[in-house]
Amino acid sequence: MEYDVVVLGGVAAGTSAAASAKRSSKNLKIAIFQKEPYISYGGCGLPYVISGDVASPESVITLTPQAFKEKKGADVFVNHEAYEIDFSRKVVYVKSEDDEKAVVYDKLVISTGASPIIPPFQAWGEDGIFKLRNPDDAANILNYIRDKQPKNAVIIGGGFIGIEVAEALKKRGLKITIFEGTDHILGNIEPEIHEEFVTSVKEKGVKFVFETLVKDIVKENGKFKVITENGIFEGDIVIVSIGVRPNTDFLRNKGLNMSKNGAVVVNDRMETNLRDVYAAGDCATVNHFITKENVYIPLGTTANKQGRIAGKNLAGGSDSFIGVVGSLITKFEDIEYAKTGLTLQEALTKGFDADAVFVKSESRAHYYKGSKKIKMKLVFEKKTGRILGAQFVGGEIHPRLNAITSLIYTKGTVDQLRNMDLAYSPPFSPVWDINLVSATQAVKKI
Repeated sequence: MEYDVVVLGGVAAGTSAAASAKRSSKNLKIAIFQKEPYISYGGCGLPYVISGDVASPESVITLTPQAFKEKKGADVFVNHEAYEIDFSRKVVYVKSEDDEKAVVYDKLVISTGASPIIPPFQAWGEDGIFKLRNPDDAANILNYIRDKQPKNAVIIGGGFIGIEVAEALKKRGLKITIFEGTDHILGNIEPEIHEEFVTSVKEKGVKFVFETLVKDIVKENGKFKVITENGIFEGDIVIVSIGVRPNTDFLRNKGLNMSKNGAVVVNDRMETNLRDVYAAGDCATVNHFITKENVYIPLGTTANKQGRIAGKNLAGGSDSFIGVVGSLITKFEDIEYAKTGLTLQEALTKGFDADAVFVKSESRAHYYKGSKKIKMKLVFEKKTGRILGAQFVGGEIHPRLNAITSLIYTKGTVDQLRNMDLAYSPPFSPVWDINLVSATQAVKKI
């Protein structure tokens, strides 16, 4: 088999790359090889499939393989896994259950994604212990809840997926215990913001077990025993969500530049160090806009952008990715958390002469119904006032986060922020929005 472009992986980055390449050059012969039986799905929606806020696992699938071929013009081979590449001869070897193929390419896009990290728990493979990465995982969890009617859920890992799955299972009526190996959840979260978020989630009935590593999980008499360094806990269903690693083991020791965790190193054009080889999505690094470092922040939004740029450039175009600032948002019922840019500690560690302000406000005029509490920490450079990051907790924080993100990308300052003409009306904000308040306080420290 011979193709102008071979794409390995067909979820966010892979389908975006194929579609972008075809738009740029309609005559390109393109093939996508995808390990799973489906392509083009929104993994970020899977926790909300569990909660019932999304109708079904199939709802997160954007296009079937056949529909993608008809609409975008690329051949799609599902249930096909790449297991070997000869970069010098430009040959990819792929296999399915009953077939193996040697596929010759002119240009190659590596978009193989990432897989959940699963420790060697004894119970892994038993019915009732799950990961959540693709639509089949969501369907399996829902079927288990329907058939077994579990009462107590154990979640291993307090990252974004862990918190979102906790919310989903609680909505299904389960009691939740979250085990986290560190002293905090949600990754690089500011301490003041963390305290507010965790306190709120605890008040909603979720139990946290911090600074506790899970040594093993076994299943006995239909129950899961979670064995930790601080005792044994029981549960009826277990979700493992301790992070992901790039699906790149088959690429090691072949001359491809990779980071310590196996992510393929790319430049701002999504090019690797090998000629005619591109990489994008959860298997690749990305440039951090503030620190200018190659980092690993696997997100669906980034994967789509990287895929689009890779596809355009391999087809002869010229596009580049400005980089990420690590913008993230999640919620647990009515309490929201969001971050963008650097924490104060990160900024100091990276060599910035940084400071921060922590302020409290409301989302609407105090006299208007439905106003919600907001807390915000704004990080900035002391000498210049340049905004380096922000974190929020509370309600109606999404537009406020995006305003800060926009300023970070323009290297905006706290002085510029405090003078911005932000839209005001009682149903939407106080006269002094929390962004304006934080900027005004920050200016005093410059």
